[in-house]
Amino acid sequence: MNVIADVLVAQPGKPVQGRLQVPGDKSISHRCAIFAGLAAGTSRIEGFLRSDDCLATVRAMEQLGARVEWGDNGTLHITGVAGTGLQAPKTPIDCGNSGTAMRLLAGVLAAQPFFSVLVGDESLTRRPMRRIIRPLQAMGARIEGTKKGTAPLSCGPTLGLHGLTYASPVASAQVKSCLLLAGLFNRDEQRDTVCVSEPVKSRDHTERLLPIFGCQVTVKDTMACIRGGQALHATRVKVPGDISSAAFFMVAAAAKPGAEICLTRVGINPTRAGVIRILQAMGADITIVNRCVQGDEPMADIHVYGKQLHGIDIDSAQVPAAIDEFPVIFIAAALAEGTTRLSQAAELRAKESDRLAVMATGLQRLGIACEEKPDGIVIHGGKIRGGQVDAAGDHRCAMSFLVAGHLAEKPVTVTGCHNIATSYPEFTSHAQALGMRIDGVSMPENQSQKSAREDISASVPVIAIDGPSGVGKGTLASRLARTLGWHLLDSGAIYRALAYKAMESGVPSTDEQALAALARDLDLEFRSRHGDLAQVFLDGENVSADIRTEACGKVASQVAALPAVRRALLQRQKDFARAPGLVADGRDMGTVVFPHAAVKVFLTASPEERAKRRHKQLKNQGFNANIAALFDEIRQRDARDTRRAVSPLVPADDARVIDTSQLGVDEVFDQVMQLLRQKHLV
Repeated sequence: MNVIADVLVAQPGKPVQGRLQVPGDKSISHRCAIFAGLAAGTSRIEGFLRSDDCLATVRAMEQLGARVEWGDNGTLHITGVAGTGLQAPKTPIDCGNSGTAMRLLAGVLAAQPFFSVLVGDESLTRRPMRRIIRPLQAMGARIEGTKKGTAPLSCGPTLGLHGLTYASPVASAQVKSCLLLAGLFNRDEQRDTVCVSEPVKSRDHTERLLPIFGCQVTVKDTMACIRGGQALHATRVKVPGDISSAAFFMVAAAAKPGAEICLTRVGINPTRAGVIRILQAMGADITIVNRCVQGDEPMADIHVYGKQLHGIDIDSAQVPAAIDEFPVIFIAAALAEGTTRLSQAAELRAKESDRLAVMATGLQRLGIACEEKPDGIVIHGGKIRGGQVDAAGDHRCAMSFLVAGHLAEKPVTVTGCHNIATSYPEFTSHAQALGMRIDGVSMPENQSQKSAREDISASVPVIAIDGPSGVGKGTLASRLARTLGWHLLDSGAIYRALAYKAMESGVPSTDEQALAALARDLDLEFRSRHGDLAQVFLDGENVSADIRTEACGKVASQVAALPAVRRALLQRQKDFARAPGLVADGRDMGTVVFPHAAVKVFLTASPEERAKRRHKQLKNQGFNANIAALFDEIRQRDARDTRRAVSPLVPADDARVIDTSQLGVDEVFDQVMQLLRQKHLV
């Protein structure tokens, strides 16, 4: 039985036993979907990994005009766009949690004569994209990210590319593949070749796979080159098992004497097999049998026998070939005799999470002595005691800690497991087939399941400031947060920021799914300052004035009524609750977002007074406004907000209602501070 939950518990167990075929390789599956989508004819892909990440790539190619059909046994048939050409997507392309999808698709889309936008989830939106933006721009492509150099990425329209010889400062298959894909669309007869060199050779699936689709790639040492104008042709590919998925069970077996497993048809590409070499250097008993090659990718059966491991200094030359497997390698190191040291692996900080920080913190919570270094980690082997750790939503960290639970003295509870399906949907059922026990956390029947992070945040005191626009919520919340030294959440600004981003991106206020996709990826920060309102930063840019316009407010009210948008933003708002406390300003704060808030305040005022305040505020910000129009807009907005089917604007039953029509800012502040004293919060 496959268990899917945000919180999972792994129980200590007997040595794993059995035989298992892990799902198809994630990196190869991504590339097959893209290459087949660009090719002429219909490609047949067997063993395609149906994970969330890879399916995001498939959906992206569908948006761009490819035709997709699923056959027997999960075989994927893709009819490419060659002959008709890529079509402009009607909405932003959502890459979910997948850096591979975003970076490879950026290489394709930045070369197109149409405009497109690539978005992703909160984790992906934090990952560095300048490493592809700059070389693509050097080729003549039009592509822009945020000021932080992150997603969303705006691509095209580009009317022509030229060749480039690029020395990548990092060994990254995603950077290399992105540029090679862009090179396919190069039509410059004088400079028609794109060459990418790396300090150390990264995984080479792109170089191996493109020739299968009829495209010539020249490889010499750590450099790969492609000539522009080549056409791709449909083909048949058998995807080998993913060694990154196999690595979890390799460690579960290798680190426990008495274990014995066989993992069949696993890809053992030399640029990916670093985990085998590292474990063998630690003394692991691993045997490779039944070697073969399919589609230029080597694969084999891997037999692993458990024994006591020993610590090593990991060869830095192995880092690129084991970059995705280090979280679970750290678990092996935690049980090894002696000390394991890793350096020159700063790239681990730029993955789905800061994997060095997440793993170091988790191992320490489980009783393992370790020191986090700027570019690595030092782990002193011992015994894993058990306890609770946070995987920070990183699928590989989550699965690694669950392996730790199997090898521990006591159960290990892992929060942040919800993204496991991005790479290995069958992980828990496969783990159970080998003898591991992994359970979801059960909740009382009358309580919805929450992550442990939500449970922790529930203990953080929250002051919920609710009410319609123009009653002084922002002024009060900012002053309270500054006075108390608490965190600040301006919920109204979240919806306004979403409206602003939608307007900038050309997304209609009626396109619920596209808006929800944008909502999941907002990069927002609130900075309380001395004055009326907190400063709002979107994608690192101060948009405080931009989001306060009447046009933006009107769109915000419209999108706030959409159920998918509200669901997308609900957890984002909950996550603002952090010690020592939170002042949450916005509609539904006390009724929906923080129903158990320590203090709930609902501010109100007459429409006439609110129109006057809004008129004064806009004039001070340099905007022209008509007070009669403002009054009419406020009445219409109130009607929409109080009558909407989803979360209508009403005070919570236990809220303190304060009419601010005749009260000054200081008087309202004093009333709320008195309420906080009564609640013993100050």
